[in-house]
Amino acid sequence: MELLLRAATEKPGVAEAARRASASRAWGLRFFRSPQQVLPSPDGRRAAGIRLAVTRLEGVGEATRAVPTGDVEDLPCGLVLSSIGYKSRPIDPSVPFDPRLGVIPNTEGRVVDVPGLYCSGWVKRGPTGVITTAMTDSLVTGRTLLQDLKAGLLPSGPRPGYVAIKALLSSRGVWPVSFSDWEKLDAEEVSRGQGAGKPREKLLDPQEMLRLLGR
Repeated sequence: MELLLRAATEKPGVAEAARRASASRAWGLRFFRSPQQVLPSPDGRRAAGIRLAVTRLEGVGEATRAVPTGDVEDLPCGLVLSSIGYKSRPIDPSVPFDPRLGVIPNTEGRVVDVPGLYCSGWVKRGPTGVITTAMTDSLVTGRTLLQDLKAGLLPSGPRPGYVAIKALLSSRGVWPVSFSDWEKLDAEEVSRGQGAGKPREKLLDPQEMLRLLGR
């Protein structure tokens, strides 16, 4: 909402004002709709629309779910942006996990029955919300951790940290992607995008990413 308000209230530059004056635009929200299918153009080369299932809410409280009514709605469009969360998976038998909800049971980020372990993001709340939701949520977990630290509730003794994690990943044949690796992929995407007249050309294939990193 902050971004929308900023775009609506800030005075644009000359070029942007001219572009806006000639552009046809509308903005709105459609509730109780669930994407079903991207509809292609006649030549099959681009999106021409999206088919939405009309839904209704069933249940109460945390058990509330959107269920299809059987009706559909076709919405014409030329661009589809995917913004769908992913369900988390368990990482270790020692960490409690709710497979139905895809979350680690927790209280304000404190993992239930595991002192000194905390979680944040979708594994804490499920695949809901937006980037600012995740940011606020992580601040809550961080504040919880600091409270426990000041109260002396964290387990004492040395922690191996990164050294142990690196050794564990290596033993499992996992090659972590470092920040410098990400910078290489970022540069590659920007380079490919320039050739197509875009800010970047997103790399989608993990195997291609690894090949570019010499893995």
